[in-house]
Amino acid sequence: MLPPLKVARPGLTFRVPQESIEALERLRDSYTELLAHEVLMEVDQAVLMVVQLTLQQVKNPHSL
Repeated sequence: MLPPLKVARPGLTFRVPQESIEALERLRDSYTELLAHEVLMEVDQAVLMVVQLTLQQVKNPHSL
């Protein structure tokens, strides 16, 4: 098992297990593939947007 990624913010440190990041990436890929083949409902588009933003923030902790 890989060590969790540490995401720091002044006064706060979050640990994000690599498995969680991989799960979010798979979820993003699934929704992106669905979007390529059909129109997603508004709620599905919202889920995709939240997953993309979460991944972006986890990968760039200085943006928090």
